[in-house]
Amino acid sequence: MTLETLLYDASEGVATITFNRPDVLNATNDQFYKELSGLIGTIADDPEVRCVIITGAGRGFCAGADVKGMDPNRPPLSKRRRHRWILSTVLRPLVRLEKPVIAAVNGVAVGAGMNIALAADILIASDKAVFSQIFAKMGLVPDLGGLHLLTRVVGLNKAKELCFTARKIPAAEALALGIANEVVPADELMTRARVLAREIAAGPPFALSMMKTLLNMSSTSTLEEMLEYEGYAQSLAYISGENAEGALAFKEKRPPKFGPTG
Repeated sequence: MTLETLLYDASEGVATITFNRPDVLNATNDQFYKELSGLIGTIADDPEVRCVIITGAGRGFCAGADVKGMDPNRPPLSKRRRHRWILSTVLRPLVRLEKPVIAAVNGVAVGAGMNIALAADILIASDKAVFSQIFAKMGLVPDLGGLHLLTRVVGLNKAKELCFTARKIPAAEALALGIANEVVPADELMTRARVLAREIAAGPPFALSMMKTLLNMSSTSTLEEMLEYEGYAQSLAYISGENAEGALAFKEKRPPKFGPTG
């Protein structure tokens, strides 16, 4: 795949996607979404990739939609079809990717950019990162899953405040609200993200994929449903080679060596 708006690297079990439109703070356009969709599919099919990092080139993580590149005369139904296309080919596959995803937010993450970061499983922010649900200032409604993802993280009333005011959220507040898992100095961001990604990549890929899937289901499932799902998942885990290796490593007092899962 020839990439124009993204950079891609995969090594040591970790895939890194870098948004690469630094002149516009990595604002999104159709080409961006096409390439991101393709890379998510590539990663999903690659058993050697065990963890994913998404980050941005330059000063920004992602400034949301590239407003200057939009067609103001595009019919409403065409806009709706485009939105559904982005949700079906990028947002859902990213959330449902059966591999842990780390967002390394290096700078501005607003609008769709903030919601792409929220779609990750773990968010590490630079101390220079700034977040915003900027949509209200544009006369728009939060999209790319923001209404669901933000509410799950900060709660309903706080999500309403952040969406209604469209105010900026500095990194320290993002940490306090639970938007960010941790905040690190800007020059340490990628080092920290890679250390964590390699640590996760060394884990059991099949078990981690089930964990992610079930945790994502937890907010829309009852306790009884989750207990049932948990039972099925644990039964599969017990008979997997990962469990056998984990038990043997424990007995031999050594780190387990989990192979890739196809």
